[in-house]
Amino acid sequence: MSSAYPQPASIGPKLELHDLPHTSSPLKSSSRNTLLRSSSTRSYRSSIPTASSALRDEVQPPPLESDESDAYDEDGEMEEAEEKDTYIDEIYQIIDSVVPRTDRPKLPALTFRVWLLGLFFGTLFCVGNTIFTFRTNVTVLPAVIPVLMAYPCGRFLARVLPRGFLNPGRFNHKEHALIYVISSTMSSTPYALNNVIVQRYLLNQTGLTIAAGVCFAIVTQCFGYGFAGVTRRYLVRPAAMLWPSTLATIAMLNSLHRKDDVSKGRYPMSRFRFFFLASSAMFFYTFLPQYIAPMLSALSVICWFASNKSNNKLALVLGSSSPGAGVGFLSFTLDWSLFSSIFAPITSPLWAIINQFIGIYLFMWIVVPLCWWFNAFEGDQLVGRATAYGFALNTAFLYDKNGTKIRAADMVSRDSMLLLNQTLYDSKKPIYITTYFAIHYCSSFIVFVAALVHVLLWYGPDIWHRLRTSVNELDSEDIHAVLMDVYPEVPDWWYIAVLMATTAGGILICSTDAFQLPWWGVIVAVILAVVSMVPIGIIQAISGQQIGLNVMSEFLIGLLLPGKVAAVMTFKTFSYMAMYQGLNLTMDMKMGHYMKIPPRSLFLAQLVSTIWGACVSTTAACALLESFGTNPAGPNYWKFQDLSTNSGWNLQNYNTFFSAGVIWGAIGPARFFGQGSPYFKTLIGFVLGFILPVIPWLMHKIQPNGYWHLINIPLITVLSQNPYSQQSNLITPLIVAIVVNYYLKLYRTLWWKKYAYVMSAAFDAGSSIAVLIIFFFARYNPSFTMPFPVWFLNPADTERCLPDDVLECWGHKSMGDGFGGVYNEALDPQCN
Repeated sequence: MSSAYPQPASIGPKLELHDLPHTSSPLKSSSRNTLLRSSSTRSYRSSIPTASSALRDEVQPPPLESDESDAYDEDGEMEEAEEKDTYIDEIYQIIDSVVPRTDRPKLPALTFRVWLLGLFFGTLFCVGNTIFTFRTNVTVLPAVIPVLMAYPCGRFLARVLPRGFLNPGRFNHKEHALIYVISSTMSSTPYALNNVIVQRYLLNQTGLTIAAGVCFAIVTQCFGYGFAGVTRRYLVRPAAMLWPSTLATIAMLNSLHRKDDVSKGRYPMSRFRFFFLASSAMFFYTFLPQYIAPMLSALSVICWFASNKSNNKLALVLGSSSPGAGVGFLSFTLDWSLFSSIFAPITSPLWAIINQFIGIYLFMWIVVPLCWWFNAFEGDQLVGRATAYGFALNTAFLYDKNGTKIRAADMVSRDSMLLLNQTLYDSKKPIYITTYFAIHYCSSFIVFVAALVHVLLWYGPDIWHRLRTSVNELDSEDIHAVLMDVYPEVPDWWYIAVLMATTAGGILICSTDAFQLPWWGVIVAVILAVVSMVPIGIIQAISGQQIGLNVMSEFLIGLLLPGKVAAVMTFKTFSYMAMYQGLNLTMDMKMGHYMKIPPRSLFLAQLVSTIWGACVSTTAACALLESFGTNPAGPNYWKFQDLSTNSGWNLQNYNTFFSAGVIWGAIGPARFFGQGSPYFKTLIGFVLGFILPVIPWLMHKIQPNGYWHLINIPLITVLSQNPYSQQSNLITPLIVAIVVNYYLKLYRTLWWKKYAYVMSAAFDAGSSIAVLIIFFFARYNPSFTMPFPVWFLNPADTERCLPDDVLECWGHKSMGDGFGGVYNEALDPQCN
C-alpha cells in the first residue's frame, strides 16, 4: 500500500547539513497492530527515509515487503490493518505539512540568547495571561506571539553580541523553539491562583500570605512536571500521539527559518508576511465585537423575534446566551477571542471537533432545556426567578430553597478553619444550582470513567507492550524518534527526583493552617494522577482537547474530608495540576521532539520557567486585584467584583472555583449528591461512563470497515464551557473547522499546508492583544470606566434578548457609571 501523503519538500541549504551517525539496523516489520505504534503502518514504513538518508538528501528507500504477506494473511486482519494504515497516513500527512524530517545536531540550543529572550517574553505574557484569568470567557495570549517578537530580537543579538558564550553564531530554529517552550510554560497560569484569590480575597483568609501562595504555586506546578517526565514514553515518543496544538507553533517557526515553499510557487506570499497581515487585520477587527459593537459577539437569532413579546420565557431559555441567562440555541458569534482558546478549531483534528460539538449540542440544546422544562432537579424553574430574565441556567452560583441567589462566602464560617456555616445552611436548604451546572457535573462523572474505559479498550494492549519494551526498539521505524535518539536522554530518575521533592514539599505546605490538607491527602493526589495521566493524556494527544480532573478530585476528597473547604480546594489543585500542568509540559516535550531539541536542554528550560512563572503569576494576580482597592461598603469586598456582568470581566473562573469549593467542601458530596438530594440523579454519569465507550468499541469489532473508531465518547460527553460563560460560541468554531480542515484541506491543499496553522496563530495573537488593550483602556479603573455609547449593536445585555424598556434602563446605568460618574436612580424616574 503506497503512501497517501506527499513527500516532504526539499529544504534550504542551511538545513541540509547533518552529522548523525549512520543507523545500521534495518527497518523491520511487525505483526503488532495497535494505533499507538507507528511501526504497524505499512504505508508509512514504505515511504519514510532511513536515518542515514534523512541526514543527507532525503532519498526514499524502496518499500519493504519482506513479511507483510505473513503478517496479514487473513482478510479481516488485512482490512483492520488497512484502516489503521489510513489513520496513521492522515497523521503523517498533517505532520509532514509542517515538520521537517531532518536535523542538525550540532546547532547550539540552550544559549544565553534563549535565557534572555525566553524569560523576558515569558514574564510579560505570564502577567498578561494572569490578567485574563479574571475575564468572563477565557482568553489566552498564545506563546506564538513571543515566537514572532523574539525573531528580530534574536537576529539583532546575533549581530551585536561578541562571538563566544554570549553569541554562538546565527540565531537558529532550536534556540527559537526553546524560547517558545520557556514562554509557553510561563504563560500557563498556575491553577493555584484559584486557591490564593478565593481564600485570601473572597474569603478573607488573611493567614494565607502571598509568600505562602507563591510556594504553593511552585510546588503544584512542579508536581505536574514530574508526571510529565515519567509518562513521556507513552505520550511523546509514539508517532500516533500527534499533539495537534503544537503544529501552529511549528508552522510559525518554519515560516521564519525555512525558505522552502510547500505551495510550489502557487502562493508566493511568505508565512511571515501572511502572519503579520492576518494578525493585524484580526487586531483591528476585534475592537468591533469587544468594544464598539458587542452584539457581534452574541448574535441570538431566537431573541430577534421574541425579546419584546409576552410569555416568551421558553424562547429566552433557548435563545439567550449571556452569563446568567440561557443556553444560546442557534446563537453564534463573530468574535474569535470567545472560542479560539477553548476549541482551537483550526489546530484540532476535524473528527475531534465534530465529536465534541455533537456532545455539546446534545447536552446544551436538548438535555439541559428538557431537564429545566420538566423540573428534573426539583428547583430548576425556581432558580433565578427574581432576575431580569425570570430564570437562571447559565450560572455557577448557589440558590436557596426559594430560588434566591446566595453569596458563596456566606456559606463558610469566617474563621481560620473555613467550615460550613451550619446555621445558615439549615435555614436555606435545600441548596440549588442551575440545571446547566448540574448537567455539567453529570458530564464530568461520565467523562472521567469513560476516558479510562475508552483508553483501556482501544490502547490498553499497546500501553502494556510499551511498559515491557525498550523505547528505542518500539520507535525504530519513526524517523523523528530515530533522529532524537542521537541526543542523550533525560534519565527517569531526574523526573522521579522532582516528583519526590514536590511531594515532600507539598506535604509540608499543605499541613499548614492556610491549606489544611493532611499528609495522606497529598499521597491520594499522587495516586489519582497516576491513574488518570496516561488515559486523559492520550485523548488530548490525539484530539487536542483536554479533559479536566477537577470534579473527580473534589468528589473524592469531599467524601474523605467533608465540611473542610480549604482542604478540598487544596486537594483539587494538587490532583488537577498533576495532570493539567503535566500535560502542558508533555505537549511542549512533543514540540521539542518535532523540532529536535536536546532533551536535557528542554528539561532545564522547562523546570526553570515553571518555577519562575509560578512566582510571577501569583504576585501579579494579587497585585492586580489589590490595585482595584476595597469597596467602601466593606473591607472584605473588592472593587473588581463591581464590574458589570456584560463588561467581560466578572471573575467567572474564580466564582466557579468558589462555588465548587462550597458544594464539595462545605456542604460535601454526601449531602449535595447523596440519596434524597435533588442532584442524586447526576450520579448516573458514573454508570454511563462505563457503558457508553463499550458500544462503539464492540461495533468496531463487528464492522471494522465502518466509522466506529472515530466515535470518542469522552470527547462527546465533555462540556468544555463553564457555567457563566458567554454561550454564543457554539456554532462558529464548528463552521471554521469544517471550512478550514475539510474544504480548504481537500480543495485548496497547498494553501492549507502553507497558511492554515499560521492563520490560527495570527488570529490568536491579534485578538488577544486587542482584548488586553481594551481592558486597560476602558475597564481597568472601575472608578473611571469608559463604556462605548449605547446603540443598536451595543445593547446593555450584549445580545438584545431583554425587553427594550429594560435595556434602556440598563443602558442609562452603564453610561451613568462611566467616565467617573455615579448613576443616580432618583434622577431617572422611568427606571425606578
